Amino acid sequence: MLKVSDVVLRFGGVTALNQVGFEMAAGQICGLIGPNGAGKTSLFNCVTGVYRPDSGSIRYGDVDVLALRRHQVVRSGIARTFQNLALWPSLSVLENTIIGAHGVRQPHLVPSLIGWPGSRRATREVERDAWDLLERLDLLEVAHHPAAGLPFGTLKRVELARALVSRPSLLLLDEPAGGLTHAEVADLGALIRDLRDEKQLSVLVVEHHMGLVMGICDHVVAMDFGKTIADGRPDEVQRHPDVVAAYLGRSA
Repeated sequence: MLKVSDVVLRFGGVTALNQVGFEMAAGQICGLIGPNGAGKTSLFNCVTGVYRPDSGSIRYGDVDVLALRRHQVVRSGIARTFQNLALWPSLSVLENTIIGAHGVRQPHLVPSLIGWPGSRRATREVERDAWDLLERLDLLEVAHHPAAGLPFGTLKRVELARALVSRPSLLLLDEPAGGLTHAEVADLGALIRDLRDEKQLSVLVVEHHMGLVMGICDHVVAMDFGKTIADGRPDEVQRHPDVVAAYLGRSA
């Protein structure tokens, strides 16, 4: 489903990604791991059109992702969450969720203002999906509550709902366990696997929480200093000497 080949990304004299490449199959949960500064989020930003790499290719099925504009990436079926929450604090949980369909499933401005039947139908469909997601993610009680002031774990689920309302086939999760309690991380792992099965998703997840990665991922890619250093099953990658060295030092 996703093929990253020889991606190079530079910021001035700093090489953030250096010939990074891997593949993930449809229906997989793939973990992207590595120490801070390894280039994981930079790669996410290349896949979602935030950054344009200097060279290399990223293909999603038959689509050349690097030929798309940022909003077209979402329309192609790729959605993401963010390491640092990117919600609108003054908007309600429901409104923040619906925003995720903007430019993908929501009608354009003029048809909406005129109230064409197709526009009304599309709006009702998005709202229905938003309510279904809020129910699935246990957010109904806060649906009309502003995002501001809600617990961090709740906001993480709101961000997940916003990504899912666009009906993606590839979901990118950027450190979804960050800031969560141990109990919340366990619940998150089960939720990710269930959503993958229910919605027939493929999931690419950047995460430092090794328990979560090893517990839910079918495939793991390890990075260090902008390079891919290991790629395979979770147990293989966990024991790879370069991965051990990256996290614990060569003496380990």
